[in-house]
Formats: sequence, C-alpha cells, structure tokens
Amino acid sequence: MAARYTIGIDIGGTNIEGGVCDEQGVLRRQRAIKTEVEHGFEHTFQRMVRLVDDLLQDAGLTKTDVLAIGVGAPGPLSHERGVIYTAPNLPGWRDIPLQAKLSEATGLPVTLENDANAAAFGEFTAGAARDVRDMVMLTLGTGIGGGIVLNGLLWRGRFDSAAEIGHMVIVPGGRACPCGQRGCLERYGSANAVIERLIEAVQAGESCALASRLAAGEKLDARDVLRAAADGDRRAARIWDETCYYLALAAVNMQHVLNPELVVLAGGLAKAGERLLTPVRAHFEEQRWKIAPDTPEIVLATCGTDAGMIGAAALARAAQAGR
Repeated sequence: MAARYTIGIDIGGTNIEGGVCDEQGVLRRQRAIKTEVEHGFEHTFQRMVRLVDDLLQDAGLTKTDVLAIGVGAPGPLSHERGVIYTAPNLPGWRDIPLQAKLSEATGLPVTLENDANAAAFGEFTAGAARDVRDMVMLTLGTGIGGGIVLNGLLWRGRFDSAAEIGHMVIVPGGRACPCGQRGCLERYGSANAVIERLIEAVQAGESCALASRLAAGEKLDARDVLRAAADGDRRAARIWDETCYYLALAAVNMQHVLNPELVVLAGGLAKAGERLLTPVRAHFEEQRWKIAPDTPEIVLATCGTDAGMIGAAALARAAQAGR
C-alpha cells in the first residue's frame, strides 16, 4: 500500500512543533518540544530526529507509511538547496544543510521551506484559504512575514525571497529597519512597532493612560495598547488605528500587484480579532481603487499555530508529486 502520511515540522526559537497529516491535510497527531538552542545545532537536530520517531509511535505508524517530511524554518534559506543560511533566533545556525542531514538521519525525503511560507500554505490547505486558488497571507508578530499562493502553488521567487511583505517600503525615508531599508511595513504594522510608537509618543510628552506604567519600568506590548484603546485612551487608539491603516495599505498594494482572491491576517496581532479586522477592512475600502470589481476579501487565519506544521507537511507531499 502506498505511503499515505506526511510529517510537518515547524522550527521556532523556543519550540519545535511536529505533526502527522493525512492525505487531506488533516493533522492526526502532534507534539511540541523545546528547541534548546543554547546547546547548539547538533543537540537540537538530534531532538528533531527523535521527534519524528515519537510522532510515528504516537500515530501507530512506521516509516513505510510516510511519504515525506516537510520542515518550516526561519531564514534566510534556500528551498532549492535545502540550506539554512542564517537564522536570527537560532544562534549558531549558519549554512546548515538541514534537508540533506534530516533525510539521511530519517531515511525519508525532506523538503525545507521558509516558516512563513509554510504557514501560508497551511492556511491554503486546511484553513481560511482552503476554498480559493490565489491568496496572500501576512503574519503579524514581532515582525511581519508573508506567504503567497498563486493558482494553487506556493510562490517563492527566483531567489527564494518572495513574500517578504514586511519589508515592502510604505513610508519613503521612514523609520529605520534592521534589514537596512527605511520605511518598511514591519516598522509600522508589527506588534513590536505598535508598542515602540506608543513609547516614542509618551517620551515626546504626549499624554497616555499607559505613561505611568512605562515610567515604572513595566514591560508592555501591543496587547496593552489595544486594551488602552478599547478603554478610550485617545493616544493608544490613534496608534492602533494607524497600524490598521498601514496594514490596509499593504493589502491594497497586494491587490494591484498579485490580484489575489483573499488576504489572510495571521500571527499574534490577529488574535485581536474584529478589533483588527474591522478597521483594516474600513481603511482598505477607503484607499482601494473603485474602477474595477477586483477587491480581495480580507479575513483572519483559522489554523492558529498549527498552520506551519500543516503547511510543511502539505509542501512535502506536493514536492513528491513534482509540484
């Protein structure tokens, strides 16, 4: 009987999540382990190999039941070569031929993919975009990642760097970004940017309900800004609304460049639900052109943290099918 299952692995700086998916992309078994990056790559790699064995045992499977393994990892990386060039949240991971090493250790074909791409393909396979053929996903966390699916296929670009939506310049000459550019979307629409802009406003003498907590040295994040905005603080409300404006601007640009059916918002900021979705949609409606009926729907992701595993597994299956 032909192998029916694929394994998806999502590597993060704190945790590694793994799951077994069936032919329909349904997650059948899953586990999470600590990455333990402080012990070096080889230590973490051996933990990944054991994770594969543990997942098979949990699911009552052998390796003959598994078609392939897909791995979603932070980059920059080369999908074609199967190499992680460097990973900022994985110290010491430089020029790692992870695809070849994991394939040799497990005896199974392995596909290496950017983690944001894998998460986007997970939403395409089993989440908010499962009924469309063309979609763009923005992953709104401490930074902003992205993923693009066109006509059912993941779009990587010539240099495996497509969908770096967070580094699309939306404010020429704007805030400096660690990538070397200025005015990147990530510096205006990410969770980190929300709290950074509020801190700057308070330091400039603007009144805000969170000022006393900042003065006391309390570490705040975007959730605190959202709560303050919901409680009526005008400064927090302005910053949150500006964030939604910039995200809508990115969606308008995606509309004109790629013309997708769907724009999916994922990641930590997307947990705000309608408090994010409603103003983003409103700003999008204000900014979009009105001369053609080609408006993508903007929705929230539905797979949560499982998206990376599901997408990595689906991409491994697609690779074996030659897609």
